[in-house]
Amino acid sequence: MRILQINSHYNQGGAARIVACIHNQLRMDGQESYVAYGRGAKAEDEWVYRFDSVPEVYFSALTSRLSGLNGWYNRLATRRLIRYIDRVQPDILHLHTLHGYYLNFPMLFAYINRRKLPCVWTFHDCHAFVGNCGYYFDCDRWKTGCGQCPRRKGYPASQFFDFTSFMWKRKKELFTGGAPKIIVTPSDWLTGQAESSYFGIYPCVTIRNGIDTLQTFYPRDRAACREKYGYGREDKLVLGIAVGYSDPRKGARYIIQAAKNLGDEAKVILIGWEEANNGLLEGTDNIIPRPGTADTDMLAEYYSMADVFVLPSLAENYATVSLESMACGTPVVGFDAGGIPEQLTEHKGITVPTGNQEAFEEALRQALRPDSGLRRGEELAAVIRRDNSTRKMVGEYMEIYEKLMSAGADRREPG
Repeated sequence: MRILQINSHYNQGGAARIVACIHNQLRMDGQESYVAYGRGAKAEDEWVYRFDSVPEVYFSALTSRLSGLNGWYNRLATRRLIRYIDRVQPDILHLHTLHGYYLNFPMLFAYINRRKLPCVWTFHDCHAFVGNCGYYFDCDRWKTGCGQCPRRKGYPASQFFDFTSFMWKRKKELFTGGAPKIIVTPSDWLTGQAESSYFGIYPCVTIRNGIDTLQTFYPRDRAACREKYGYGREDKLVLGIAVGYSDPRKGARYIIQAAKNLGDEAKVILIGWEEANNGLLEGTDNIIPRPGTADTDMLAEYYSMADVFVLPSLAENYATVSLESMACGTPVVGFDAGGIPEQLTEHKGITVPTGNQEAFEEALRQALRPDSGLRRGEELAAVIRRDNSTRKMVGEYMEIYEKLMSAGADRREPG
């Protein structure tokens, strides 16, 4: 079977690491696997192709923000992608995150629908069925066609114009065209949202995200990691990871306020910090900001030495960072937004009402206590190996691929 995945990035960030895990496992299992992506560092893999250029992405981002149309530019890059699809001739096109200033939606889906290419589409957020945003929060305009967007200046931002109603209608036409599809999401929450959208005409199923629990994300020696990075055995360490922390959706303010209130009860390490946000740290002396890193071994060491991982996102699907932390033996405290509660069952973590600062801090204090009742170490890691391994995830995707191919073969049979 020949599978081609399409995503914004490759092996950089949550969804992109999922793409890489699927690709690598498929090739290990003897399948023909390819990836095409638009942004980020060039991959050293002959089966992985970056079809966009940095200037094209920047131009698209600028024009999208000025015009309010996201997914209507990048014509040259999309032509290169289409040529690559023609060259690979995949049995299955596996779509992931398509927004991110790297694709032309009308061009790509006119091609997909004309060719009737079988598509598995994994939703990592809500963008495919709303006018423009990645998460709609408490807005329900996406159910009837968007327009008058209350989050027009959120990512993907529009500085001047609101084309969300137009994009919703065009996306519905393009995305539900003639190509056969199966919609996949990592959480029951998002599967339910997809079923309630115009994608409800397709099968919508849940496949939990999987990560590399054998070679990368597994419990490291806690004491050795703390010694390596300069922390004591008795230090109470709270860990957070995000991209820049500039997006309000990631809830940096809740972590920072919690750090102020915890004081000398704990040290708070924030990986992915950008110096431009240093003003947010005023009044704290227990926050240790660290830049982002693509070094997964380093991330695994930080996960392993922390006492608790925090995920204060105000909207979230099924966070890969939570899985990575738990696979390294560290429980999670987060808000009950989206699919987060589904991740933290079986004493793997604690969820509290979204935006409730007091409850968030109390959950942190509970998780830091030795008698918290939360799973830790190898006991916690074993649950993630059972439920969220790459092999389990890819096995379930293979069933979906085969089902879609079988349905296509049935349609081609005469009479």
